[in-house]
Amino acid sequence: MIQSKVDSKFLGTIQDTFHGLPPMPGEVKIFFVFLAAGILVLLFCYWVKKYSWRKFIYTLLKNTPFGLKIDYQELNDKEKHVRRVARNISAGNEPWKVSSDEDILNKLVMSKMQLDVLVERSGQRSLAAVVNVSGIEGLDVVVTFKDLVSGEFIDPGTQVKCIFSEMLRGEKKVNAFIGQVKSKSDEKGMVITRRSSFGFIKRRVFARRKVADQRYIKIKIWQLESDDYDLDYILDKSEPDVLIDNRKFRIPNPSAEQVLDISKGGIALTAVVRKGGNVIARNNKVILCMLIYNPGRKVFQPHLIYAEVRAARAMGRGMTRLSFQFLRSLKVPPRKRSSLFKGQAVMAMSLNHPEH
Repeated sequence: MIQSKVDSKFLGTIQDTFHGLPPMPGEVKIFFVFLAAGILVLLFCYWVKKYSWRKFIYTLLKNTPFGLKIDYQELNDKEKHVRRVARNISAGNEPWKVSSDEDILNKLVMSKMQLDVLVERSGQRSLAAVVNVSGIEGLDVVVTFKDLVSGEFIDPGTQVKCIFSEMLRGEKKVNAFIGQVKSKSDEKGMVITRRSSFGFIKRRVFARRKVADQRYIKIKIWQLESDDYDLDYILDKSEPDVLIDNRKFRIPNPSAEQVLDISKGGIALTAVVRKGGNVIARNNKVILCMLIYNPGRKVFQPHLIYAEVRAARAMGRGMTRLSFQFLRSLKVPPRKRSSLFKGQAVMAMSLNHPEH
């Protein structure tokens, strides 16, 4: 009897404890509901992101009684193909297909196509400006300047060649037209009147050659302050602003001064302007001395060239990437042929008898 009273008091105490919990306020209930809903939404988003929404919907519906049949892999491949084609077109790797001149003009305006505007100088083409097409007015092509390289060469009345990214008309490539500058504003752009149908022009006249072994070519560059220069004084008494003379440097090194490539029309290199030398900028005229090894005669052959800077871009660490266009050759004074660079005979002998 006594034990029974103890048990009933104990159980009653437990029951009173549970019944004694206060009711949960409505605001707290709402908070926990939103917390649970937020966690579920985050889990759902993570799942969809990880497995892709297409695959999630496909997995959800593939076994429904509606007979839905989706080849998910094929769908995914098509999507990748569309993205790849769009990427290639924007990068210029896969040409647009066109059917008429009007179609070409529409593509030029729609994509704000970049045009290289070229002029004839010293018997070869020269880049005068890089522009973007902004509109078409009959035969007139309205463009805005992206990079005005040599504005003095594209005055109104000048004949120009305009080259854009390749397009395919049937089985033929189309990438250019010949025009004439109708008007020009250095701030806004210019209007070019088309004087020919659309055709194809090779973007580069001369093939570029990489310089694999830097020991085979030496470079000296003097910047000219005017066209009235004394060549003998420059060669005898003036220190070059740029000197590239790698005697042991065989493999190209991005952090070293070197000749990048060369063609019949120009040369590109990375260099450091000597301390106290003239800073070389675009459109500057220079005297460029090249010493190129001639394997047939087993000697270094000197060349003097009057050239113009077409591009100059800082690369950091004092390095500058320079591109030059050759304008005309100059006669090398006979007394300077063997002394333009120090140790020409020793350098030639080293190349003629390489170490084994």
